[in-house]
Amino acid sequence: MFRVVDYRRFIFALAFLTTCAVILVFHSKGKKNLAELLLTSETVDPGERPPSKRREPMEIFFIESSGHSCLTARQACGIESAARANPQAKISVYVQNTPVNPSWPETYQDGQDLSNCPITRVLLQKMANVRVVQENLLPHLQDTPLWQLYTTGSFNKSTWRPFHLSDAVRVALLWKKGGLYLDLDCIVLRSLDSLNNTVGTVDYSIPNWVENGVMAFPSGHPFLHFLMKYMVLAFEPDRYMSLGPETLTEAIRYFCDRDDDLLIDQWMFCWHRSSIFIQQSRSFYAIPGARLNAFYQPEFDPADWDMLHRYSFLSHIYGSGHGQHVPPGSLYAQLAVKYCPTSFRLATETSSQF
Repeated sequence: MFRVVDYRRFIFALAFLTTCAVILVFHSKGKKNLAELLLTSETVDPGERPPSKRREPMEIFFIESSGHSCLTARQACGIESAARANPQAKISVYVQNTPVNPSWPETYQDGQDLSNCPITRVLLQKMANVRVVQENLLPHLQDTPLWQLYTTGSFNKSTWRPFHLSDAVRVALLWKKGGLYLDLDCIVLRSLDSLNNTVGTVDYSIPNWVENGVMAFPSGHPFLHFLMKYMVLAFEPDRYMSLGPETLTEAIRYFCDRDDDLLIDQWMFCWHRSSIFIQQSRSFYAIPGARLNAFYQPEFDPADWDMLHRYSFLSHIYGSGHGQHVPPGSLYAQLAVKYCPTSFRLATETSSQF
């Protein structure tokens, strides 16, 4: 018995020391050198890799990682818009079933069924292709490189736990199940069935900045495995985006051997005979964070409405989770009226505002 315990302690200690050594190299020799090392060692056993294929019908999923007891009307709007625009798709909403921050008000109460919330109940009644999965999200990281964040104790030190959890779980679910991940603050404008092996760039102060709010990949895509390994090395508990867009952008550069600009709106051919398509900014993020007020002005600019309906699959609504007031004539309100009428109506009937 003691020998078994000692052996397990030895294995855990060895894994911990190995991780520490790799992270030390990561920060001392530079990210590029270590990324190259990861790539040369990136030999996933085909038996360990989920079959790399697109599931039919298409699967779309969202993640709510805060542990709050109910979806907001704006979150429900994102789900409803995806369900309406993609009626043949299977849509899953993964919800953390325990509070990740006990100090937050209105967090999940043990045993509470999210479907008892009025807006969620109506949404599930109206949208037959939507299901809500309430569970502890952390175990989704098991059997992936990201599980190391938990076993080494790094993840428990996170000061941005809901965000880090969401960033990690979306990649793990894509690796295992495949499909299309969407942030809850998106409004879907049209069918997403053509999206695969793709992410989107956004206009930002850093050129070729790739967001992780929309990600479409088949299960077992080689890039996802490399990305998870790179996320483990890049993780910093006190940095909000250490598992998010910055790390995703860097991982694509290394995986596709792009020292210069990324190729936008065309296929990039990368390691393991795989490919990635980076959408131009107007596909998902036509109105970037720098222009978020465009969503909340009392009267919207018709040019923005025209641009979204000409070029965009969806619109990521920056600032929607921060309590911004939504006037009835604003771009956000008018998009909601058209693409998530049930959620918008319920919100305005019960609280007079969306």
